[in-house]
Amino acid sequence: MGRFSWAGDLSSKAMPLPSIAASLEIDSSATRSCRRMDLLGTWQLVTYSARFRAKDPTAPYLYPHQLFQFSIDGSMKSAHSPKAFIESPGHILGKVPSVLRYEMDPDYPGLVMVKSSGPGAAAETWQCLTITSDRQNPNHPVSVGTGDLVMTLMGRNGEPLFIRYLRKPSRR
Repeated sequence: MGRFSWAGDLSSKAMPLPSIAASLEIDSSATRSCRRMDLLGTWQLVTYSARFRAKDPTAPYLYPHQLFQFSIDGSMKSAHSPKAFIESPGHILGKVPSVLRYEMDPDYPGLVMVKSSGPGAAAETWQCLTITSDRQNPNHPVSVGTGDLVMTLMGRNGEPLFIRYLRKPSRR
């Protein structure tokens, strides 16, 4: 896979890490930029309310039940459903074709580029934080756990568009 590139000055693209953490009411001292090893494995979406929410309620990326898998070979899979998954995450993702690739940007810690294959392939840039210590905010319904991920979809001008909070299924 070829290296992804940004158009323009990346320094204006990335949202400051404390701002992302603040949007989820997470103390920024409990986070760090994701590393490749942090991403590997299978993840489930943890639902919460945040100011960075997508607008189309029928879009699959808003479904309350979502699975993601990042493999060591750079492939990525995802499954989205309005209903709870009955089968195990591994079984569900085993049926999903590998049409997505991801790559960490070596120059900008925590930036993950995801690209689909085929004609008209789309590319996304996500800023990823790893939670480094368990935290419970009494004003927030989601407890934050060590190893969880906060992934923020970044717009062309570096603005946050959408946030996903991910947790390993074994931690649910």
